[in-house]
Amino acid sequence: MGDIPSLVKISVSLRIQPNDGAVYFKVGQRFGQNRTIKLLTGAKYKIDIALRPGTVQATTMGIGGVNVPLEEKSRDAQVASYTGIYDTEGVPHTKSGERQPIQVNMQFNDIGTFETVWQVKFYNYHKRDHCQWGNSFGSIEYECKPNETRSLMWINKETFH
Repeated sequence: MGDIPSLVKISVSLRIQPNDGAVYFKVGQRFGQNRTIKLLTGAKYKIDIALRPGTVQATTMGIGGVNVPLEEKSRDAQVASYTGIYDTEGVPHTKSGERQPIQVNMQFNDIGTFETVWQVKFYNYHKRDHCQWGNSFGSIEYECKPNETRSLMWINKETFH
């Protein structure tokens, strides 16, 4: 087992396929979290992950119970890059006036697990224009602190870019 870095930065980017379209979120206080990520049912999202430092290694990712296989794209001492596809085929749309908490997790070699919850609204394909209201974001960055037990990482900060 290698040394545990004092901080790990995880950047998660989502782009709807096939055209690398933007993903949007809306800010509001009506629900549990103040940001709702808007996603489409029956769609594929390209996920790009950047991990800092480049010595950490992700093995698997899960979004709302869906396994997202990660493929390593590049690695150096500063950053490791991965890509994967999140498929929302079969995910039911969110009822009007509601939001869904979905668990997001990433398993790492040697340093434990990253877990968070995204507040999401899934729209039917015929309401896809609703998915484009709000603010687009390029990525969500998490600053995490691994612990000596190599179990769950502590999230210091979450930032939408």
